[in-house]
Amino acid sequence: MPLPDNYKDLILEKLKEKGAIPLCEICQHNDWAVVDQAISAPISDLTGGMRIPQPQIPCAGLICNNCGNLRLFALGALGIDVNPKK
Repeated sequence: MPLPDNYKDLILEKLKEKGAIPLCEICQHNDWAVVDQAISAPISDLTGGMRIPQPQIPCAGLICNNCGNLRLFALGALGIDVNPKK
């Protein structure tokens, strides 16, 4: 997945625009690291079967530098297209 050059800053900017609460819900700190690659969350069809290739949701990952809590945000919902049409 090609990511924008300013990916980390863009993620934080988009979350701020959306009114995301910056405090960690576990430890109440506001000290986050943005994972420098998109994380793919698999989509399950809830039947227990496995499809290959399995559909995925590209996500941004933030990790709390204090407690290690991991937050995932769907890139599409943030308006970040990681699969531009050519």
